[in-house]
Amino acid sequence: MSTQRSVTLFALFWVSSLLLGQTSPASGTAPFVLDGNRVYAELSFVRADGSIHRALAFVDMGSPAMVMTAALFKELQLDQGRPLIFRIGDLPVSVPAKAVTSDPSAPYTIGSDLKVEAVLPAGVMQKYEVVLDYQRRTLTFALLGTIKPEGTPVPFRINPHTGLIAVDALINGKSYPITIDNGSAYTWFRQDTVKTWLTSNPHWEHGVGAVGASNMMMSGDGAEASGILMRIPEIVIGRVALTEVGVLGAGRGKGFSTNMDLFDWYSTKNAVPVIGWIGGNVLKAFRLGIDYQNHTMYWLGQSEPDASDLDEVGLTLKAQAGEYVVAAVATKNGKATVDGVQPGDKLIRVDGLETKRATWGGIYDALHGKPGQTRVLVLGRGANQVTVNATVTAF
Repeated sequence: MSTQRSVTLFALFWVSSLLLGQTSPASGTAPFVLDGNRVYAELSFVRADGSIHRALAFVDMGSPAMVMTAALFKELQLDQGRPLIFRIGDLPVSVPAKAVTSDPSAPYTIGSDLKVEAVLPAGVMQKYEVVLDYQRRTLTFALLGTIKPEGTPVPFRINPHTGLIAVDALINGKSYPITIDNGSAYTWFRQDTVKTWLTSNPHWEHGVGAVGASNMMMSGDGAEASGILMRIPEIVIGRVALTEVGVLGAGRGKGFSTNMDLFDWYSTKNAVPVIGWIGGNVLKAFRLGIDYQNHTMYWLGQSEPDASDLDEVGLTLKAQAGEYVVAAVATKNGKATVDGVQPGDKLIRVDGLETKRATWGGIYDALHGKPGQTRVLVLGRGANQVTVNATVTAF
């Protein structure tokens, strides 16, 4: 037997012993970075020789499959059928190689020393008890029956094939099925449903065109450019009352890698057809415990809702080849909120921030401010650059 093969078999035996032995911890906690309302957890990926590759993973309750960059996929020898093994804190987690998708995209940075090289999905999380503590910026995985619940319990339904969960939400006197999706930076609902609420509550509308974190996909399609911005006074989930909830009533858009309508496609992953999801703009105010085995979430409030989170320069952006292009100028009361900017302009700089070097969350923050404040935008228009003084609007 070759020396390399002996080392590899020893490493696999060692890891298996950790996974199966009595010395394996019952839980593990890892820090995470919060950027643009999204969670990026620090994981330790175990190579075949037992050494560690540290990287960030985008934690996404709205995604069913584990994904990682092609380079990391190969480095961990998943292309040879070796199972994926990583640690959250001291807790080892194993995922069959066939359940991991290789992504040709390059790793990217969100301002941390580590790069984002993987997606940690609901499909993996559902095998554990999970705690997302936004205040402490920690993610905890625990073996079933380990964690003492904290907060108000809310029952949910689950699609066991994807791990996505759905709850019943009371909005405007009627119950609707919605998803809890921390991977989405903002709360999005179907626009046709939103329009029915606006017939009796026109004051809920705050503008048209996704801005700030509601512009989370930056896809440039009608879902965001024609999206209706609104604030719902109260959404009740079980015994949890969510107040002053910012929402984008998303227009027509397509699901990823499909010609289906975005929400129709999204519903195929869920336990039941849903009208949308509660995203990070709401969830970041809570400590969320998820007991997948007993189909119960626990909501523990940590901060007050932010009713000014969409006080932004009114631009709907499209991400394109590492640059950011203006897809639309948001309107309020039927009037454009930014003068001197045209669809197709490249957003090069916001005050001192160069957008090409910024994260999505960094761009949202740069365009944010108090209503009436000014942000200096440098835009590329054809071969020229133009400078625009843009005013922050309360959406």
